[in-house]
Amino acid sequence: MSSLQTVISGSYRKHFAHMLILKECLQEARIRVLAPVSSEQLNAGEEFIILNADPVSDPRTLQDSIFAMIRTTTFLVVANVGGYLGNAAVLEIGYALAQGNQILTVEPVADPNLGAYTRELGSVFPEIVRSYRDQVAMQGI
Repeated sequence: MSSLQTVISGSYRKHFAHMLILKECLQEARIRVLAPVSSEQLNAGEEFIILNADPVSDPRTLQDSIFAMIRTTTFLVVANVGGYLGNAAVLEIGYALAQGNQILTVEPVADPNLGAYTRELGSVFPEIVRSYRDQVAMQGI
C-alpha cells in the first residue's frame, strides 16, 4: 500500500454521493482515505451530518477529529462539486494550508484568494479524476 493518505473535504449534505465515489477512486489508486469514515449518514438532510461510524455527535469534537486527521495527511482533497465550497470546507482548507498540506480540488476554485493555494486533482492524478467522472456519469449524479 502507498504511504499517501488524505481526507476528503466537502459538503456531506449536498455532495456526499460524490465524495464516496471519490473515496473509492482514491482507494483504488492505493491512497488511504481517513475521512469520510463511513458511507452511512444517520441524519441525512440535516444541517450537520453525522455518520454511523462517528464516535460522537458534537460538531466541534467531530471537526477537531477532522483537524487531527488533516495533520497526518499527505494532501487534502476537496470535493468542490459544481464549484461549491461550504464553510466547513473553507475552514478545513485553511487548516490544511496552515499545516503545510497541498490542497487538491475536483474542480477549479473560482475565488482568487483560495484558488491561488489549490491545484486541480487531475493535474496530479489524472487517472483518478477520469475514474471519478466515469463513475459519476454511470450513476447519473
